[in-house]
Amino acid sequence: MRDLGALRWLHASESVILFGPVGVGKTHIAQALGHLAVRQGAHVRFAKTSRVLAELTGGHADRTWEKRIRELVRPDVLILDDFAMRQLSATQADDLYELVSERQGRP
Repeated sequence: MRDLGALRWLHASESVILFGPVGVGKTHIAQALGHLAVRQGAHVRFAKTSRVLAELTGGHADRTWEKRIRELVRPDVLILDDFAMRQLSATQADDLYELVSERQGRP
Protein backbone atom coordinates (compact mmCIF):
# COMPACT_ATOMS: atom_id res chain seq x y z
CA MET A 1 0.00 0.00 0.00
CA ARG A 2 2.82 2.40 0.80
CA ASP A 3 4.39 1.69 -2.57
CA LEU A 4 1.15 2.56 -4.36
CA GLY A 5 0.80 5.68 -2.20
CA ALA A 6 4.23 6.87 -3.31
CA LEU A 7 2.70 7.26 -6.82
CA ARG A 8 5.75 5.93 -8.66
CA TRP A 9 3.27 4.23 -11.01
CA LEU A 10 1.90 7.67 -11.91
CA HIS A 11 5.28 9.18 -12.71
CA ALA A 12 6.27 6.07 -14.70
CA SER A 13 2.95 6.16 -16.63
CA GLU A 14 2.10 2.66 -15.44
CA SER A 15 -1.29 1.09 -14.82
CA VAL A 16 -2.57 -0.26 -11.53
CA ILE A 17 -5.16 -3.00 -11.29
CA LEU A 18 -6.82 -3.66 -7.95
CA PHE A 19 -8.60 -6.98 -7.76
CA GLY A 20 -10.18 -9.05 -5.05
CA PRO A 21 -13.54 -10.13 -3.69
CA VAL A 22 -16.48 -7.77 -3.33
CA GLY A 23 -16.38 -5.61 -0.22
CA VAL A 24 -12.65 -5.53 0.51
CA GLY A 25 -12.19 -1.83 -0.32
CA LYS A 26 -10.89 -1.75 -3.88
CA THR A 27 -13.00 1.29 -4.76
CA HIS A 28 -11.92 3.07 -1.58
CA ILE A 29 -8.25 2.44 -2.35
CA ALA A 30 -8.69 3.56 -5.97
CA GLN A 31 -10.37 6.77 -4.83
CA ALA A 32 -7.63 7.41 -2.28
CA LEU A 33 -4.94 6.95 -4.95
CA GLY A 34 -6.86 9.29 -7.23
CA HIS A 35 -7.05 11.85 -4.45
CA LEU A 36 -3.29 11.62 -3.87
CA ALA A 37 -2.70 12.08 -7.60
CA VAL A 38 -4.91 15.18 -7.67
CA ARG A 39 -2.96 16.61 -4.73
CA GLN A 40 0.17 16.23 -6.86
CA GLY A 41 -1.44 18.12 -9.72
CA ALA A 42 -2.68 15.21 -11.84
CA HIS A 43 -5.96 15.33 -13.74
CA VAL A 44 -8.02 12.35 -12.56
CA ARG A 45 -11.30 10.92 -13.81
CA PHE A 46 -13.26 8.27 -11.91
CA ALA A 47 -16.12 6.38 -13.55
CA LYS A 48 -17.86 3.05 -13.50
CA THR A 49 -16.65 0.89 -16.37
CA SER A 50 -20.22 0.19 -17.50
CA ARG A 51 -20.91 3.92 -17.78
CA VAL A 52 -17.74 4.53 -19.82
CA LEU A 53 -18.64 1.70 -22.18
CA ALA A 54 -22.20 3.04 -22.53
CA GLU A 55 -20.75 6.46 -23.33
CA LEU A 56 -18.58 4.95 -26.06
CA THR A 57 -21.54 2.97 -27.41
CA GLY A 58 -23.44 6.23 -27.69
CA GLY A 59 -20.50 7.62 -29.63
CA HIS A 60 -20.90 4.88 -32.21
CA ALA A 61 -24.57 5.80 -32.57
CA ASP A 62 -24.09 9.55 -33.00
CA ARG A 63 -20.65 9.45 -34.65
CA THR A 64 -18.89 11.18 -31.76
CA TRP A 65 -16.84 8.12 -30.77
CA GLU A 66 -13.50 9.75 -31.62
CA LYS A 67 -14.32 12.79 -29.50
CA ARG A 68 -15.49 10.63 -26.61
CA ILE A 69 -12.40 8.39 -26.66
CA ARG A 70 -10.14 11.48 -26.70
CA GLU A 71 -11.92 12.74 -23.57
CA LEU A 72 -11.18 9.43 -21.84
CA VAL A 73 -7.54 9.38 -22.95
CA ARG A 74 -6.89 12.95 -21.76
CA PRO A 75 -6.76 12.52 -17.93
CA ASP A 76 -3.44 11.61 -16.32
CA VAL A 77 -5.29 8.98 -14.29
CA LEU A 78 -8.43 7.15 -15.40
CA ILE A 79 -10.00 5.04 -12.68
CA LEU A 80 -12.43 2.45 -14.03
CA ASP A 81 -14.51 1.09 -11.16
CA ASP A 82 -16.27 -2.28 -11.19
CA PHE A 83 -14.09 -3.45 -14.05
CA ALA A 84 -14.89 -6.95 -15.33
CA MET A 85 -18.11 -7.21 -13.31
CA ARG A 86 -20.17 -8.03 -16.40
CA GLN A 87 -19.58 -9.92 -19.59
CA LEU A 88 -18.70 -7.55 -22.43
CA SER A 89 -20.16 -7.56 -25.91
CA ALA A 90 -17.70 -7.71 -28.81
CA THR A 91 -18.12 -3.96 -29.39
CA GLN A 92 -17.56 -3.17 -25.71
CA ALA A 93 -14.46 -5.36 -25.65
CA ASP A 94 -13.14 -3.56 -28.75
CA ASP A 95 -13.88 -0.16 -27.20
CA LEU A 96 -12.12 -1.11 -23.97
CA TYR A 97 -9.13 -2.39 -25.93
CA GLU A 98 -8.97 0.87 -27.91
CA LEU A 99 -9.20 2.93 -24.73
CA VAL A 100 -6.42 1.01 -22.99
CA SER A 101 -4.26 1.06 -26.14
CA GLU A 102 -4.70 4.81 -26.64
CA ARG A 103 -3.93 5.54 -22.98
CA GLN A 104 -0.85 3.33 -23.14
CA GLY A 105 0.56 5.31 -26.05
CA ARG A 106 0.06 8.75 -24.48
CA PRO A 107 3.01 10.81 -23.23
